[in-house]
Amino acid sequence: MSAAGDDKGSGESREDFLSEVAYFGYAGETNTSKVLELARRRLLERSIGKAVIASETGRSILKAISIFQGSGCRIVAVTHSPDFSCGPKGDIPIGINRSEYERTMKQIESAGVEVVQGARITVSPPRVEWTWNGMAEAVDYTLELLGSGTKVAVEAAVIATEAGKVNPGEEVIAFGGTFKGLDTALVVRAANSKGFFDEFEIREIIAKPRYNVRSEIPYSDSSWKGDIDQYYLA
Repeated sequence: MSAAGDDKGSGESREDFLSEVAYFGYAGETNTSKVLELARRRLLERSIGKAVIASETGRSILKAISIFQGSGCRIVAVTHSPDFSCGPKGDIPIGINRSEYERTMKQIESAGVEVVQGARITVSPPRVEWTWNGMAEAVDYTLELLGSGTKVAVEAAVIATEAGKVNPGEEVIAFGGTFKGLDTALVVRAANSKGFFDEFEIREIIAKPRYNVRSEIPYSDSSWKGDIDQYYLA
């Protein structure tokens, strides 16, 4: 069922699966460990050998390394281009490959995790703030109907495929989150941007928040929960 390169017309036998979906009462960082633990269970059930995890600071990757230990799962970390995000105590550096996260990066690399960075498929240049600009933004807003974590997980899987760390057609678990941390895990059939509409599939939802965060200041939204203070510590 979870073989890489699984095609719709391959003629392979397919089994029916009955799997539970976890719906979190809050979006955000508070769900990071829970969603990783649920995903570990699923990857062992499906014999999935790769996890693609979106991470801006590396904290989620370090948790994944600990939780996935002994599972045989290879982790691909997809990070943001060097930038800053807003926080209650000022700007937070993002992008694992920044000098601020040198120690974290060394820990990640020593665990065999590959870190990639690439262009987001749902952002078309030039994009002014968060205004509509065409097809890319239509995809962006459509995916966000299932939550920011779903959108980020899908983007991360495509970026990892573009970077050659995931094969087109390979079944992987993709993770994303809302603002900081992880709150969404999906089983997806990967594709690069060229094959996105023809080949990419969201096959299973392992976990996601039940409520979306609509605020431009996510950490102040009543649907978001997490520990922001930790992100000020390099």
